Amino acid sequence: MTAGKTPSIAGYCRISVDEALDQENTSIENQKAMIQEYVSSRFPGSPLTFFTDRDRSGYTFEQREGYQKLREALRNGVCSILVVKDFSRFSRRNSLGLYELELLRDEGVRIISIGDGVDYPTRDDWLNIQFRFLMNEMPVTDTSKKVRAVIQSRQAKGEWICNAPYGYYLDPVRKGEFCIDEEGAEVVRLIYRLYAKGWGYRKIAGHLTQRGFPTGLQLQIKQRKAQGKDTSRLEAKASPVWNSNSVAKIIGNDFYIGTLRQGQWRRQGIHKTDRRVPHEEQRAFPHHHPAILSQELFDEAAAQLRHRTNTSYRGVRKYPHTYTGYLYCADCGSPMFGISYHNRPPGYLCGAYHRRGLKGCTSHHVRERDIDENVRRYLQVVKDGMLHSLEQLDQMERAQHQEGLRHRLADLAQRKEQLQLELQGSIKERVRQILRFPQREEEINATFDALEEDYHQTLDALKRQEQVLTGELTRRTDLKKSIDRVLERFALLLEKPRFERADLTAILRRILIDQDKVMTIELQGDVTELLDLLDETAMYRDGSALPADGKSPGYEIPGPAE
Repeated sequence: MTAGKTPSIAGYCRISVDEALDQENTSIENQKAMIQEYVSSRFPGSPLTFFTDRDRSGYTFEQREGYQKLREALRNGVCSILVVKDFSRFSRRNSLGLYELELLRDEGVRIISIGDGVDYPTRDDWLNIQFRFLMNEMPVTDTSKKVRAVIQSRQAKGEWICNAPYGYYLDPVRKGEFCIDEEGAEVVRLIYRLYAKGWGYRKIAGHLTQRGFPTGLQLQIKQRKAQGKDTSRLEAKASPVWNSNSVAKIIGNDFYIGTLRQGQWRRQGIHKTDRRVPHEEQRAFPHHHPAILSQELFDEAAAQLRHRTNTSYRGVRKYPHTYTGYLYCADCGSPMFGISYHNRPPGYLCGAYHRRGLKGCTSHHVRERDIDENVRRYLQVVKDGMLHSLEQLDQMERAQHQEGLRHRLADLAQRKEQLQLELQGSIKERVRQILRFPQREEEINATFDALEEDYHQTLDALKRQEQVLTGELTRRTDLKKSIDRVLERFALLLEKPRFERADLTAILRRILIDQDKVMTIELQGDVTELLDLLDETAMYRDGSALPADGKSPGYEIPGPAE
């Protein structure tokens, strides 16, 4: 700055979005008055320009429009001195605040903090500045930790902390309970049916818009009006147009089958991006609220979602091939290529052979009707094996009926209740003995402490046994339900004269065909997991055992008729 020249001064004022964090700071107007008085006394006649940010966090600079304009004015030399009430108005993040301050200093800017008594770099107060920034950051990080702890605690208890998903609303009387909005529920079911048929997000969104089905905000407005609440702010933002993202958020969300899933996203720090938490680390609460969808419809859509994730083609083929995307050459690994002629039945060739001839592989030619027959025979084998497993499970439960799980659970509950009564009696007796023999209080306490410790250890052991038995009972019940669902799905498929792609999506992962036309069928993950679970429980060990690893025993397919 040239000697004798009147400096141009920038005054910066900020008030936080967090009122509790700013309870010791003054309003924007009072900050301006303080800066104005300081400049008038120290820099009489100097022009003063104010830059302000209302309801903006001091933890970042990017989201503060006023500071960005201030930064531009300082960078261009419009202002040469920056004055703030104190450094908490400038920044509440230690590392970023100090770095920004160094950048301003290197560009020749003089920084004055009235409340902190800092005039930098006129006076070398860097140690004092570091201390001030450190103190200013502590309330932010402390508040962030407290908020995160509260959220995690509520999630662990299975409490919902966001708006209700589309098709639901929170009960206005019974706090935390979900109710089904029937109008929205019908839309959700329609979305899942269309998606399971092969419709994409955009096509479904266009259909919903054309038919006039309510969007999320429109449905929320209806719900709030029914509760007598003001909806003017929502009506200003509501749009009747559905978009692909709205549909995508509904597809695959197991909230619609009654499961509350918490902790799906995690943010590493303030203003950082959210990251998806691994599925096994999320908190899931099955049967938490009424379900809108059946398990079968949800599974169909989930299978379609998995398949579409691995397949990019969305067009309509002139000669549709049902098994395209599922068939692979077992020898070279290439996808099988569908071929169709008007005078020959549809079939498939090895993709490498189709491109390069015998230099790539051999033909592996197989007819579609032969694949249908083998898939049908294989599903029948799996179905028969699962029926046998289900029968064995029922026999196992009948054999254990006399000492059944429910009977043992009831016995444990009775023993726990008796122990708790004895523990209460012990506590009363302790008080009675101390009142009767006060001079022996220490001895009486030691005796009853040992006695009550035995009670607590026994109770803990009973609780552990109860948890194990409850887990086993739930496991068996869930296993039977899963088997019933898969059997029902297989029965529906076996009744069809011809399979469709939607049918395959729900059950098949892939089919391998080797040079000798031997077929290996691999089922979808949920079915193979169920087969693995059945194998672990050793429910089938005779000749009707299911094929290992969910694969076919390898049926010979007749060669094509030339």
